[in-house]
Amino acid sequence: MAKNTAQLRKEWHEFECNESSMVVVPFGPDKIRVAPPSAEAFAALGSVLAHHGYTIRTEDTDSYNCRPITKGSGKSLHSYGIALDVNWTTNPFLDHGTARLVRFSSQPTQDSRAQDVRLGLADTDMDPQMIDDVEKISTKAGIRVFEWGGRWKTRKDCMHFELDVSPDELAAGIDPDTVVGRDAPEIVAADLAMPLVAAATATPVSTMHLVIARDGLRLRAGPSTQFDVTRLVPHGTRVYVIGREAEWALVDLQGDGKADGFMSRAFLRAAEDLVGVAPAPSALPAAVPVPLMGGDITGLLGAELVAKMFPVTKFSSITSNLPFVLAGLRSRLLGDKPMVLMALATIRAETEGFVPIDEGASHFNTRAAPFDLYDAGTKIGFRLGNTQAGDGARFKGRGYVQLTGRSNYTRISKQIGVDLVANPPLANDPATAGAILAQFLKNAEGAVRSALANNDLVTARRLVNGGSHGLDRFRDAYERGQAALPA
Repeated sequence: MAKNTAQLRKEWHEFECNESSMVVVPFGPDKIRVAPPSAEAFAALGSVLAHHGYTIRTEDTDSYNCRPITKGSGKSLHSYGIALDVNWTTNPFLDHGTARLVRFSSQPTQDSRAQDVRLGLADTDMDPQMIDDVEKISTKAGIRVFEWGGRWKTRKDCMHFELDVSPDELAAGIDPDTVVGRDAPEIVAADLAMPLVAAATATPVSTMHLVIARDGLRLRAGPSTQFDVTRLVPHGTRVYVIGREAEWALVDLQGDGKADGFMSRAFLRAAEDLVGVAPAPSALPAAVPVPLMGGDITGLLGAELVAKMFPVTKFSSITSNLPFVLAGLRSRLLGDKPMVLMALATIRAETEGFVPIDEGASHFNTRAAPFDLYDAGTKIGFRLGNTQAGDGARFKGRGYVQLTGRSNYTRISKQIGVDLVANPPLANDPATAGAILAQFLKNAEGAVRSALANNDLVTARRLVNGGSHGLDRFRDAYERGQAALPA
């Protein structure tokens, strides 16, 4: 019989937000942090996914995270190291309100199933046989080990796998006959898991980490929530950990060996996927972090460089908003020069002030009432997917890229995990606006890259705007950036 969340919290209470007790285990190309008794179970889960050829992305897969439960009360099971989210971009959280079964795609490949998710035709890029095999994983006492969030009735959390057993029940061990794709006759948890504390002790005094908090991470003046917040550091930002105090990390943001403040260690991940070995902070030029991967230039961009593309824009606006734009691009693996130029030139064309804003009323969108030319029943409204009275004003252009129309808001909401349909003004939140811009470009990535490779800026602009509005500003910014930004 399935356990409820309250029962699992009680049975795993000793691990609640106890980061130092977590162990690190391999999971496909990733390494995840889990409660020690669960190491063998998560290894079995990884075996099943590998058997089905399912690709796990490190950038949107994560396990331990001390945080509240989504749309509920109390701590998430991630806080106990017994839950894992896999590929959340293509397995989004959906709260549909009424009971229904999960919608699987019938497409044959993971990529094609992911496309069905983006189109709103499916809930997950996983296939039913793989999920059936996950749900067959059992202990040697015959107790089912995992619950999948895609089976929930009034909401779907297809990224989410959580343990449905107690530590005592797991002590019996995983039945190898229930694990499809398991090569070895026995998985020994002690061979798989490395204590997080031991790993940290072996790490150099100064190490590069990534901010993994989806909404950004607060930098504080001291190692406690009682200290003032000095700034919000966006998701994906690279920082140097130069000291530790309990669950807090003393960080250097500039790479110059100087402390800038404290961050919660629970929301930092060691940047083990950097190309090569990162030099010590003292060996780095100030404010020039090592790029995350080959071709990624986002760590080399400062407001001074970007300002060369925006000759009439307030420098303070660029300084305030650039981190959110770059974090969005990194999260969608669009940090190379062509796509960075595309994103920044798009901002210049759409919102030259480098601030996420509302679209203004004009003769293009308004006849008698604001944005009535976008309303349901109009030619433009039909193209935008506006189907209800008031949709024109409700889903007017917002953000850095001026996201417009119910169809676009719905699609992007599912892709970035923010409910813009229920709360359209969220599109002007800087962190959300950065994610929207990046996802919008990601959706047209192939065509955009092809146009840029042929220096066809007219087509590149049309792929975002649908026309040539702002083309002169787009071209000017792109050409200025070609000369100013690093190769």
